[in-house]
Amino acid sequence: MGRGWEFLRTALFQFDAESIHEATVNGLERIAGVGWGRALLRRMSRQDLLTPALRTRIWDLDFRSVVGLAAGFDKNGRLLRALPHLGFGFAEIGSVTPLPQSGNTRPRLARNPAEQAIWNAMGFNNDGVEAVARRLEHARHSGWIPVDFPVGVNLGKNKDTSNEEAFRDYLAGASRFLGLADYLVVNVSSPNTAGLRALQQPSELIKILEPVLSVRASKAPRTPVLLKLAPEIAGEALAELIHALDPLLDGWIFTNTLQASPGGISGGPLALLSRERTFQAIALTRKPIVSCGGILTPDEARVRVNGGARLVQTYSGYVYGGPEFPVRCGLIATSERGASS
Repeated sequence: MGRGWEFLRTALFQFDAESIHEATVNGLERIAGVGWGRALLRRMSRQDLLTPALRTRIWDLDFRSVVGLAAGFDKNGRLLRALPHLGFGFAEIGSVTPLPQSGNTRPRLARNPAEQAIWNAMGFNNDGVEAVARRLEHARHSGWIPVDFPVGVNLGKNKDTSNEEAFRDYLAGASRFLGLADYLVVNVSSPNTAGLRALQQPSELIKILEPVLSVRASKAPRTPVLLKLAPEIAGEALAELIHALDPLLDGWIFTNTLQASPGGISGGPLALLSRERTFQAIALTRKPIVSCGGILTPDEARVRVNGGARLVQTYSGYVYGGPEFPVRCGLIATSERGASS
């Protein structure tokens, strides 16, 4: 869309970030409710360029592209009818907590165009596990989600749940979404829930993961479980985490947002750090890694995929890059390696 998107983005950025995001979600939800609207979304995103040659297969799942939408954009699964038409190869909804919660007080979302950054202190605001699960069930029963468009669910804990009881929240979320989501993500790395990042210790994470994996063993099909970590974890701490937890997990996401005070920063300031963590982790595990954070250009997506990331996710890049950004990233990211399997 070029200059047209730049002009529209400039106009939209004159308004409060969270209000524009809410308006975007409302608009996409409505326009995806009609056939011509979905066709318009596909045309705007240039989805026609996502040829079969760009597909990849991981965890026995088919992805139409290696580029997905990161968690946080569609927290409540309201866009499940729209997401397959936006040019992404997959999407992750959430974060979802067992009970509905309103999150932190506003303002809690802002942009920094000079650095192509987004600040957020949302605090896991969402409609709760049951409401989101019902939407996902309806979307699947209605045939809205194609077989080559995996939808993952990002799980969090409620603000009022103590760290000692956190395993109960993740177990509740996993129990509801196992067999419904294509993959699950345990998120203990958001900076927007007080004390949450203290759970990023092997001993604490084992307490969370073992009950989740135990209940998964009783259900079919086998839903992949991933762990999303903060960019600040590095060196020996990162190696220790991967060594301890790699046998339990099906994959990893590197990384969540960069700690700010309060909240977290994504986009430009996170790019090099997230890339570095991705490559450090690739050297420590053979499990699939999803690289997320600071992917603001198609070339950055290509660098991470060529470096060994099996998938990449974007949010800030989509906000700044516009409707064609996911497809452009998918084309460039796979241009040198071809489709993997």
